Amino acid sequence: MASSEAATPEAYIAALPTERAAAIAHVRDLVNANLPDGYVEGMNWGMIVWEVPLSRYPDTYNKQPLGYAALAAQKSHYALYLNGILPPKSAPSG
Repeated sequence: MASSEAATPEAYIAALPTERAAAIAHVRDLVNANLPDGYVEGMNWGMIVWEVPLSRYPDTYNKQPLGYAALAAQKSHYALYLNGILPPKSAPSG
């Protein structure tokens, strides 16, 4: 599954074959158990993502939430994409 139309992480996992769903669900649980405050889980870019929501920080260069991590079952591998960002303490003044 290179990209998914699923609306939720649960729907994304449910659409995978059993073995692949188990692997993705396990990594998802690990990320959720260790996720810092300020990030939310959802779907974006056709995969499970953890982001700083636009409601918290709307002034991004591409009008998309700031991505922290993403998880996907690609055609021939699993991918965990990690980005080095810190959630903003407050919206910039300006």
